Amino acid sequence: MNDLSLYLLDLVQNSLSANATRVDIVIEEAIESNQLRMTITDNGDGMDELQLKKTVDPFYTTRTSRAVGLGIPFIKMACELADGSFEITSQKNMGTKLIATFDYYHINTPPLGNLEESVYPLLIHPQLSELTYMHVYHQTSFKLEKSTIMKLLDGVPMTEGVIMQYLITYIKESIAQLRRLP
Repeated sequence: MNDLSLYLLDLVQNSLSANATRVDIVIEEAIESNQLRMTITDNGDGMDELQLKKTVDPFYTTRTSRAVGLGIPFIKMACELADGSFEITSQKNMGTKLIATFDYYHINTPPLGNLEESVYPLLIHPQLSELTYMHVYHQTSFKLEKSTIMKLLDGVPMTEGVIMQYLITYIKESIAQLRRLP
């Protein structure tokens, strides 16, 4: 995968496959500590210890549509290639939490990519009753919550063309604004 926004989509797909109805995503750009961290937490089915150990094996998958599961092994490898770390915790019937950390300035750290184009489809995904996206740059943050947006729209669908354009632009500009702040 070329960038973190694509990893994000793939990893949240795992949450959806595990029947998650809530996903929390945090992207942290901690320049002062030279870290880029992506945290994804869900309320899906979770995994027992054996399943959890197998998740980093590319030849293990719970999907019946293919014989390999590459998302988690690839993000783990990407973290390691960028002098970062990878952690995944889970409990059966309690959900899963994944933390991927990268050396911010390492040559192998993937670019962020078009986060707005990855977050928007997740916002409108019918299975997710709640999606929270937070982007932290230094100590400043931007937070987006599906429930808040739905309340503001008061019944207007997020799939409405003008709403879709607004949300994608809003996410993109909010991240850009964070990066311009001192």
